[in-house]
Amino acid sequence: MHEHNYPQRTNEFSKAAKPVPPSRRSRSAADLAALQRTVGNAAVSRLVDEARQGVQRSSVDEVLAGSGQPLGEPVRQEMEARLDADFSDVRVHTGDAAQRSAAELGARAYTAGSHVVLGDGGADRHTLAHELTHVIQQRSGPVSGADNGTGLRVSDPSDRFERAAEANATRALAGPTPAKDTETETETEE
Repeated sequence: MHEHNYPQRTNEFSKAAKPVPPSRRSRSAADLAALQRTVGNAAVSRLVDEARQGVQRSSVDEVLAGSGQPLGEPVRQEMEARLDADFSDVRVHTGDAAQRSAAELGARAYTAGSHVVLGDGGADRHTLAHELTHVIQQRSGPVSGADNGTGLRVSDPSDRFERAAEANATRALAGPTPAKDTETETETEE
């Protein structure tokens, strides 16, 4: 199974990404080779890394700036029953931009607050239950993760929050689909 890295918001996340001057945005191979001869591999590597981080940051910002969609009602009811939580505020982001964003982070899916971004291969029930567990975790406060240099905190698959999300998704989906509470529905209709 593909390892997941899930970004988390930090205080720096809400700040605008540092703009890259046009002269640094589009360097030709010849420009980079000349720069490499002048200042060395380390400087060129930093330049390439900075450009790459700007792309990651902007793709995440682009997706999270969108409104997304609420969970579909049948899926929401099932996941609320399985995970014992209210997901009425969750916004799910799908489509090409979401897939690019997740791919740039090396993830099938990721969560930022109540936003769940589903990348290529991330729309299965297990991944959704895993990500919804991250929503629950983030409601309780900050979660661990290392800043990837763009203001995003990306968790490690071995950290306790990832292990807990994986175990919770497995546990939640192991049993039969919870039955609807018809007694509660009848009371609210009266």
